[in-house]
Amino acid sequence: MPGFTHLHTASGFSLRYGASHPERLAERAAERGMDALALTDRDGLSGAVRFAKAAAGAGIRPLFGSELAVAERAPAPAAGSATVRRRTPVRGGAFLDESAARAVFLARDGAAGWAALCRLVSAAHAGRTEQPVLPWSALSSAADGLTVLLGPDSEVGRALAAGRPDRAARLLVPWRELYGDALRLEVVDHGRPGSGPGSPRLAARTLGFAVDQGVRAVLTNAVRYADPGQGPVADVLDSARRLVPVDPHRPDSWDSGERWLKDAAAMGRTAERIAEAAGFRRGLAHRLLAMTEETAGACLVDPQDDLGLGRIHFPEPRLVGAEHRTAARVLRSRCAAGMVLRGYDRDRERWARLNDELRTIERLGYPSYFLTVARVVDDVRDLGIRVAARGSGAGSLVNHLLGIAHADPVEHGLLMERFLSERRAALPDIDIDVESARRLEVYRAIFDRFGAERVATVSMPETYRVRHAVRDVGAALGMDPAEVDRLAKAFPHIRAGPAHPPPGSRPGSFPVTTPPPGTPSPPPGPAGAAGCASSRRRSSGRPAAGRGPGARRRSSPGPAAGTWRRRTHRSSR
Repeated sequence: MPGFTHLHTASGFSLRYGASHPERLAERAAERGMDALALTDRDGLSGAVRFAKAAAGAGIRPLFGSELAVAERAPAPAAGSATVRRRTPVRGGAFLDESAARAVFLARDGAAGWAALCRLVSAAHAGRTEQPVLPWSALSSAADGLTVLLGPDSEVGRALAAGRPDRAARLLVPWRELYGDALRLEVVDHGRPGSGPGSPRLAARTLGFAVDQGVRAVLTNAVRYADPGQGPVADVLDSARRLVPVDPHRPDSWDSGERWLKDAAAMGRTAERIAEAAGFRRGLAHRLLAMTEETAGACLVDPQDDLGLGRIHFPEPRLVGAEHRTAARVLRSRCAAGMVLRGYDRDRERWARLNDELRTIERLGYPSYFLTVARVVDDVRDLGIRVAARGSGAGSLVNHLLGIAHADPVEHGLLMERFLSERRAALPDIDIDVESARRLEVYRAIFDRFGAERVATVSMPETYRVRHAVRDVGAALGMDPAEVDRLAKAFPHIRAGPAHPPPGSRPGSFPVTTPPPGTPSPPPGPAGAAGCASSRRRSSGRPAAGRGPGARRRSSPGPAAGTWRRRTHRSSR
């Protein structure tokens, strides 16, 4: 049987939604004979870098996409119209509005498709709503280089679920005008009852509707976890996201248990079942599978060439004061001036240390990086904002002479090798702190210096820690809060991932998770199956500048993309 490529897959980087790490998904795809796999996390691309590396290790081709909520094409409210009040739950908590229709966007055509995908994700997060929602007007600016899947959660899919193919046809028209042959209807069957998302009835309707409308259809499993049996984990994540406990009296609201990374044989049987339910012959099932593979084959984005993975992007030399000389010469000149300014010019030990550091920096090709960070620090200091480096970067005499770090590493016996060494290929990380109250001024200064086309802000997802995971699971299961609190406090402050005994270990031989005598085992959930479902996203708002698509990588937090991080100082740390 020919292979199958999953075009709609969520990982733990889909906040409180996906239940498997990107590494696990890539590993399982390779084990089940797949040549490619798409990662389409909800509302972002933060898992793309880890997924690309995992795919390379597993020997499969990565496809990149995102599932985004899309706003309705409604006219703007008239001036003076009444403000819509947010709903407040009767029993406390918070109301989470997940009513917006969703669509999957896959990047194709290399760097152009990746850039278009990044623009859509940025536009979705640029609004003032609590949940990321993509304005309809933003679609026209990123129509090229993308393939769009309209599935059960799209406005077209919802119309079909309601038995309104006439409305679905009207809703399909603007999508066809924007994306043309790049538009696909997503057929999904999880064996759920009724005619809602994941039901065989809706899958058959979608396939028949695609044939009637002349729109290409693809088959997906809308994957949320890598292996069978992880449905209860998805239920707990849904409960934690929606802030309501799992309802034991409504099993129809539970996950079906079918949203795992199925192999080609299982998806082939699903295609035949859907085609038969839609009243077509088996040949349509084969064409459905073939179109799925054809769509996957068109989504070509190379992690190295198009995303810039593994490459370093520095701003142009003129932006860091190296218009007429090489960056290495400029760096040496600035360091020599710093030696004279600080009275170190007669100190042979410091000159020898400086020459060693500069040789290492030049051999690694990083002079522009140090000049970039120095330029940022100079601009911040010119604004009268306090700024200081911390971490291993303080061990560099070059950083001290450039004014990035205040401490003299020679006087304090700090080692340069902890910060930068020829034995370590990774770019060194220079962390600098600024006044939190004036960080917006710092952002503006960086944008003004390097230009908006070289700067981006990034966020850092935070994964579950074991206590938080236990509390979320307890709340999802409706357990007594006092009992949940006692269970949570039985664990140390560690990440959820290490909270399991290693395979083959004896009971009680793993002291990290040993609770007090008589304490029942914690229920299965995020700490058990995922530890990967990001519990929340803390936006650090760090400007990240660079050139080309590589500047949009999750690991690209600085003016020399992938190189520099600025963390705001908070007294609560």
